[in-house]
Amino acid sequence: MPRLIRTTAHLAAALFVIGCPSTPDKPDEKPVRAMAARPASRKKAPDVSKEARQAFENAVKAYHDQKKTGRFDYDDLLARFEAALQQDPKMAEAHYNLGCIYEAMREDAKAAEHYKKAMKLRPDLTLAAANMGALLARSGKLSEALAIYERALDKDAKNSPVLLNMAAIHQQQKKYDLALKRAGEVLVRDPTNIGAYRVMASVYYAMGKMDMSRLICLRGLTVKKNDPSLLNTLGLVLLKLKKIPEALAQFRAALQQRPDMVPTRFNIAKVALDYKDFRVAREEFTKILQYEPSNKQAAMGLGIAMRGVGDFDAAKKQFLALAGKHARDPVPRQWLCRLALRNFNDAKEAKKECGLCVKLQNKKPAKDHPCVAMYDEARQGIEMDKKMKVLEAKAAEEQRRFEEKMARLAKLRKETVEKAWERAKKECDVLPPAKLEGDKLEFVLDPLAITAEEKTKVLLVGAIFKGVKRINIGTNKVKWKQINEHTLEMVVPEGLPEGPWDVLLTFKDKSEMYFGGGLWVGKKPKCEEKPKQPEKAPEKPKDTAGKAKKTGPSEGQPPGKESEKKEKPPAGDKKDEASKGAAPAGEPGGLK
Repeated sequence: MPRLIRTTAHLAAALFVIGCPSTPDKPDEKPVRAMAARPASRKKAPDVSKEARQAFENAVKAYHDQKKTGRFDYDDLLARFEAALQQDPKMAEAHYNLGCIYEAMREDAKAAEHYKKAMKLRPDLTLAAANMGALLARSGKLSEALAIYERALDKDAKNSPVLLNMAAIHQQQKKYDLALKRAGEVLVRDPTNIGAYRVMASVYYAMGKMDMSRLICLRGLTVKKNDPSLLNTLGLVLLKLKKIPEALAQFRAALQQRPDMVPTRFNIAKVALDYKDFRVAREEFTKILQYEPSNKQAAMGLGIAMRGVGDFDAAKKQFLALAGKHARDPVPRQWLCRLALRNFNDAKEAKKECGLCVKLQNKKPAKDHPCVAMYDEARQGIEMDKKMKVLEAKAAEEQRRFEEKMARLAKLRKETVEKAWERAKKECDVLPPAKLEGDKLEFVLDPLAITAEEKTKVLLVGAIFKGVKRINIGTNKVKWKQINEHTLEMVVPEGLPEGPWDVLLTFKDKSEMYFGGGLWVGKKPKCEEKPKQPEKAPEKPKDTAGKAKKTGPSEGQPPGKESEKKEKPPAGDKKDEASKGAAPAGEPGGLK
């Protein structure tokens, strides 16, 4: 636990006042806190009971014991100082110390309540005035803070914490000369006052005088080595000088001294976001929220870092929580819109969130406002989605019809091949060496093969023949005509050498359809003929005695050869008879 409070002697009765810590602030935002309690004025203080003093001393001792362990039990300390007040409500120092503890717990409202009570009981307790003024300044009530400081200076014109807090307010008001003057007054009286170095370094930084700010930081660090506030300011200077690694080194050195320095962690987180190191940014914002759970800026940064590391669900949950907690703030809605549009691809949700973001603006936003631009994009996206769904449905229907058509054409090609093959076998016509699978080809031919003896008309079947420009058989351009959408007729010239020929269709759009070796040119096979049944000779008429009656020459026999029982066939007829035993088409020829 960082060093938050310390004690200082007060009164002859050995009462102790616990001083508040210096709060680490950005040099251009918040005033520095009172550094430590000084012995209070020697003016007579209200009398307090012995029991109250003892309870106060016990509380201070508990503080020192906890300080040695490095961990503070704020609830225990609160109870102990409350016990002192129960003994005597007039103890201003107890109220002051309670204010310091509540401020360390970041409960400013309760801290202010106790500071006011301490100031009422002890108007000369300028430390209470200094801390109360710092609380007012932090909430933006600069005029009220200055009024309290002026009254405190009336009591103690050389009160360094009051002078330094006034300098910080002048810095916020951009009255840099007055701020440097107040800090200088402190340094004149106390050259080792580290608070004066802090204020002057931050003022020069705010003025844009980086060299002077850096010089003051380095001088202050010789007075108090590793002072976290000066290290933080030095880191900011180095950032301005574009020395990023050196700046981060100073910030981390400051955190080693004071891990609860929220502004320093913000500086690291901002650098990480700028350089898209979302992992580091997430870690820093998470730690900030551990110290300040209600820190809205850190909660926003955490959501951005979550989105940056790709944890979109966690980022959405974070911004939804912020939108519920800060219902009038348009920023969470803007990030919810961005998440829906860019990461969840949900144009409808993006339109809703961007619409809320636009409504929450104090005035009508410009057209280039992120919420307006994303709203228009989401609206267009919804319209586009509707059109795309119609187009997708139409495309799906067209695809279904196309696939059905392709299936019919595949069936047509297969049936064409089967029928052409059976027809050629039956008619003993020329066939290719093997039957192809028509359903797996782009188109088929009918007939499947031809001879080279004469021109032949060949059908091309089973494809979508739209926009055909020419047909080539090998390198020969052939005549053709279109029968229907799925059928062409080409005329194959005679005299092509035997063997496979490529068929190439060229379309008007310069695309092509190719059937390698698709046309087979061969010889017509010698097929068997069924043998003819011999004609029966007419019966010879019989005479009355039962003997055969001689007749003239039989039909088909040459006259004068009645006596021959059977004629021998001429030599040429044997050849014809042999041809009847030819192999079926597609098989080797020869006699069976």
